[in-house]
Amino acid sequence: MLVVLAVFIVGLLFAGWFLNPGADNVARLYISFVMTSTSFLMMLLGLFLSCFSLPNDIKNKTIQTITTKPVRPTEIIFGRILGFTAVGTLVLGVMGGLSYEFVRRGIRHQHERKDVAADGLSGTTNYEALHAHTFEMLKDENGNLIADADGNFQGVTDEQKGHMHVVTAREVNGELQYTIGPPEGLLEARIPIYAKTMAITDRDGSLKETGLNVGYESTYHTYIEGAGLMSAIWTFEDLTPERFRGGDVLPIELSLQAFRTFKGDIVTGVQGEIILRNPDKPIESKRLGFIVKEFAVDYMEIPRTINGTENGKPRELDIFDDLVSGGRMEIIVRCSDSGQYLGVSTTDLYLRAGDSTFGWNLFKGYFGIWMQMVLVICLGVMFSTFLSGPVAMVATLTCLVLGFFGNMALDISTGQMAGGGPLESLIRMPLQTGAEVDLDLGNQPLENSIKFIDKWVMLGMWSVFQAVPSFGQFNTSDFVAHGYDIFGSLVLRHIVMTFGYFVMTSIVAYFFLKTRELAAA
Repeated sequence: MLVVLAVFIVGLLFAGWFLNPGADNVARLYISFVMTSTSFLMMLLGLFLSCFSLPNDIKNKTIQTITTKPVRPTEIIFGRILGFTAVGTLVLGVMGGLSYEFVRRGIRHQHERKDVAADGLSGTTNYEALHAHTFEMLKDENGNLIADADGNFQGVTDEQKGHMHVVTAREVNGELQYTIGPPEGLLEARIPIYAKTMAITDRDGSLKETGLNVGYESTYHTYIEGAGLMSAIWTFEDLTPERFRGGDVLPIELSLQAFRTFKGDIVTGVQGEIILRNPDKPIESKRLGFIVKEFAVDYMEIPRTINGTENGKPRELDIFDDLVSGGRMEIIVRCSDSGQYLGVSTTDLYLRAGDSTFGWNLFKGYFGIWMQMVLVICLGVMFSTFLSGPVAMVATLTCLVLGFFGNMALDISTGQMAGGGPLESLIRMPLQTGAEVDLDLGNQPLENSIKFIDKWVMLGMWSVFQAVPSFGQFNTSDFVAHGYDIFGSLVLRHIVMTFGYFVMTSIVAYFFLKTRELAAA
């Protein structure tokens, strides 16, 4: 406990030497650091606590002081698992509290007004935390400054490095005094509503299976061509006004990619347009233009009442009454610039139903780390019932490696990863044959035998991989770092998996410990 806490605290103290405070999103960097380091340290703690305790007690014969009493093997097993879990929970609680304060302090910075325009409605801030902002005071539809209940005029800064600031101005002796608030937008927990499906239409507007390939190796994004009917269509379901803070606006967030065939207006960026459409009736909204924010999330609020057309005739539309049919609505995205392309995927456009609190989201992220630790403890206790301490640690480490990297065995066994299995790869290395090149040894029966052996070896590895927990699934640091709420169904699935492995390892450990006692008798 003390060693793990000491290592973690030292890591926090010296993290500033290695973490770049001028990163595009410093909160994302800090959150990823603390959660990843906590995850590995807690699994390491669980590994050493669970693998050596029972074998050492058996070796030193201190276990006999317990087994001579009316204590069942299940009580010994549950006592070890629950006891180590309690110790780990205490350590994790301390580390979680320190992590929260570390992230909060790391993003904290304060700007001051530097320059103000002659009209006093806009200006710039000083250079702080390796960046500066421009700000502008807000006006209503009549051109008057917007003021709060205390008479302070309201304004906002532009977005820099993933955040913005609220600006307040108060008139004192005929002059405006500006106050710039703390950063906002870094510690978020968005609640997204993702589309059920995403479809692509070609240049003629007909549906097709996928978009264009611009030559990138990654196929996560598919691309649509600009200045035409080629579109990406997201279909959403179960839409009601109550899911969007009363339904006055429809909040949309985009994280699209842009691919340019020529430089063009690099300042303005690639332009696109959004159309809301009823999936069952010929009703659609007007085209809403936007500029792609590359490598960032673009937030848009579409008012509930919007101009559009029905059967080609213009009219005013209500999003939830006219464009939503049976809870379903389509959102169409097109690229407006000729010769440019937009990269899209199913999760690149979603509706923002609201926000959870960052603290609660961080707790759920650390709860996933806690379940990782519990799984390691369960496996360590199970192996320690019939193996020595070092061997039990190696066996548990093997499960950890398979749990994190077992997908590679699955990809190789199913042929999704080129290069073949271990035997074929061993032959390719001295021959310096690339993974994408067919293995050609000039002997077809020998090649078939190698592939046959590899097939069964990989099948065995895949079977083992299916039996061990997928530890990577429990690491939800990306959700927290990128500002997305960890949805309840994912947490529930992790709880069920953890409980299932707890029951399975307890049963196996019981039989091994019972057999070991019988053998000793």
